[in-house]
Amino acid sequence: MGSQQLLLIVVGVIIVGLSVYSGLIIMRNYYEVSNRDQLINTLNDIGLLAQQHYKKPTVQGGGGGTYTRFTLPRQFRTTTAGNFSASVRTTRVDFTATGKEIGRNGRTVVRVTARVDQNGIRFTITN
Repeated sequence: MGSQQLLLIVVGVIIVGLSVYSGLIIMRNYYEVSNRDQLINTLNDIGLLAQQHYKKPTVQGGGGGTYTRFTLPRQFRTTTAGNFSASVRTTRVDFTATGKEIGRNGRTVVRVTARVDQNGIRFTITN
């Protein structure tokens, strides 16, 4: 009877350990995907601002058909989701977003890029 109880305790400890490990993996994956989604949503908002600048006439403070003089708004440079930067050219704007959570490769943080031009916004998930 004592060996059966000991075996049940060992099996119980193994099951609890595997459950805790699985829970940690699921939680880490949730935080990673959530952070990536937050970055994409913010990049979409910033991209819409860049498109507004492109379409707005220069007399109203816009670009008048170019992206020149577009600047990344201060409140979007650093958020709770991550850090954002912009590379402005005449015909397009390239945005880079760096998140706070570890990404798919398990070593570096989540990273998403977006390119805004006259055809729209395109996202690329780097990590």
